[in-house]
Amino acid sequence: MSLEVSRRSCLRGAALFLPMVTAAPATPAEATWPPPGVSFDGDPAVPDISGVWLGSETGIPGVAFAPNRGPADGSPPTYWAPYPLPYTPEYRKIVADRAAAAKAGRQLADSTARCLPFGIVWGLVARVYPDEIVQTPGEVTIFSNSSMPHVIWTDGRPHPTDLKPSFGGHSIGHWVGDTLFVDTVGITRQTSIDHFINPHSDKLHLMWSIQRVAKDRLHFHITMLDDDAFTEPVTTTNIWRRRTDPRWQVLDDSSCFENNRTNVDDKGNTDGFIKF
Repeated sequence: MSLEVSRRSCLRGAALFLPMVTAAPATPAEATWPPPGVSFDGDPAVPDISGVWLGSETGIPGVAFAPNRGPADGSPPTYWAPYPLPYTPEYRKIVADRAAAAKAGRQLADSTARCLPFGIVWGLVARVYPDEIVQTPGEVTIFSNSSMPHVIWTDGRPHPTDLKPSFGGHSIGHWVGDTLFVDTVGITRQTSIDHFINPHSDKLHLMWSIQRVAKDRLHFHITMLDDDAFTEPVTTTNIWRRRTDPRWQVLDDSSCFENNRTNVDDKGNTDGFIKF
């Protein structure tokens, strides 16, 4: 008996012991999926930005990266504009308090040191290792090193009316030509906007876009609106470069607990943390 005939006989025999399964009727949500205008075959009218990409990290104008900082490929820094950041008096004091604590050997409000996600803004503008973008009909998902995936819904849904603040917020987007325009709300104030631990309030509204300017280049244009923390909008552009070498294509989980820090003091800022 050939190997193929034997394999088929085993499969037929196994099938005799399988219970009869009747497909459950589709729920109303399933019956209307995909939404109008969204196809499981993809939309040929928009660019495919799937792949492994490495962006840059925010810096301070005129100041070089500290040792062991910056992207793994040596890309130059990007900067917030305007700079210094246009904080309100209340938030200037928060920045000063954090700077004084860091100088004294303590780090205030660093969620990453508590093994919590670093948040959507930090995740877009402070890139040290590659990220993977997976584009599927109805959504674009960004998988980041040592963090949670971030989903941009492109199926036409609105923001939830009962949205609870989270580290990644809630993002919806739509394509116009070669650019994906994204709107993100519901970001907990416990995140920082960059690795300098610069703060924001729970009113932060992120308006950003991903523009595919070339086969191997994405421009992330980011605008932060926050009436409590800033006196005017804050912007930056972060350039992400495609990485095709297999050495870049494994996203390290970078378990925080392997090198957790103990000099973190969140006194006065403990509320709002999401418990996993």
